[in-house]
Amino acid sequence: MENVKDKLAELKAIYEKYEYFDSKKIPLCAAETYVSPFVKQGLISKYEGKYISGYLGRDINKDFIGSDYLEEILIFANKLAHELFGAKYNDFRCLTGMNTVALILMTLIDKSKKILITDPSSGGHGSLPKLCDNFGIKYESIPYNYEKMQINYEELNKKISSDDDISFLFFCQSDLIQPPDMSKIHITNNIGIIYDATQTLGLIAGKVLPNPLEYCNNIVLIGGTHKTFPSVTCGYVATNNEEYIKKLDKNISPNFLRNIQINNIVSVCLSMIEMLKFGKEYSRDIQKVSNKLGELLAKNNIKVKKIDEQNFSLTHQIYIEVPEEKVDELYFAFKLYGISINKRKTKYVNGFRIGVQEIARYDMIKHIPELAKLIELIILEPSNKFEIYTIIDNLSKFKSNRYAINEIFMELEWLFLSTILLTLQ
Repeated sequence: MENVKDKLAELKAIYEKYEYFDSKKIPLCAAETYVSPFVKQGLISKYEGKYISGYLGRDINKDFIGSDYLEEILIFANKLAHELFGAKYNDFRCLTGMNTVALILMTLIDKSKKILITDPSSGGHGSLPKLCDNFGIKYESIPYNYEKMQINYEELNKKISSDDDISFLFFCQSDLIQPPDMSKIHITNNIGIIYDATQTLGLIAGKVLPNPLEYCNNIVLIGGTHKTFPSVTCGYVATNNEEYIKKLDKNISPNFLRNIQINNIVSVCLSMIEMLKFGKEYSRDIQKVSNKLGELLAKNNIKVKKIDEQNFSLTHQIYIEVPEEKVDELYFAFKLYGISINKRKTKYVNGFRIGVQEIARYDMIKHIPELAKLIELIILEPSNKFEIYTIIDNLSKFKSNRYAINEIFMELEWLFLSTILLTLQ
């Protein structure tokens, strides 16, 4: 028993250390998000660990007793997602964004042809070429304008018109200040599009970015639900293409997945309800903060990538440029002070990626000038510890959720009551 107590004490100490770091951290990582108590209640609901095999083509006779109740969640999720994204087929059974990419490649890609991808040198996700190599899928890079951080549409359209061997375009970018513009691509009927919107899914749901599904019928929208879409980790697949729906439905589950995380899907349903209520305002705030922070940094002699004279970003991301030899040194300073940004040494930027999706969710949105000053100090005066820590201590007080639904009706309510009872004993 003492051994168990020791292990529990060790785990508590680890958690408390992280809890303190998180309380002081200035959250500027573009790949992480805030998840509300309203949304998280699905995680420890009675749905955790329950099985359902299949979705539209589900074989009821082979499923566990009780799966009918889980099917209601999948149908409800489809209903909510249809309202947000306009797709007839909405599937949340994939476990993560990367898991979704793998399942899509296994399901839709003909290995006798080739696909064009956004590769890592153009901000593409590093997993995509590795997965293609493992699956034996032939691929080439989508042409890219590194200076503008945008697809080179002229060169892409030349490739499309001159190469009959292309079966899909796969957009899968982690780094982007302006998403691919589908209207500039001269797509043909025999080419499909896989559009990974993991980074921008919340902005599409909030209607501040165009919905790729409205561009053509032979397109699949995929993404992870934990960046600008403020939810727990889950993979999302959406399409209006009947041929794709038939392939995806059975292959996702039960062919390639058996134990889907139905409790995560319940949490995503709660997130979609949040987005139906707050999504437009929240998404507008993300774009406002991106451009306001970029503007203030530029005024403070920090070099920031721009789309044009008016805009630094259409997404939650902005990019600071510094001399290449300073990147590692400054990254160490950001890490030391608990500022969660990402460093980049790429063809399109030497410096740092900043994400503002969490800031836009908090009351911290009212303190963007102080945030700009903090970043300026770390880049230009990293040894000015007193002023830096003063700003951090002040900003960290404003991590309060501005978009809250106070409707706790699952197990968290009983957990809360149990905690109170234990405290009173």
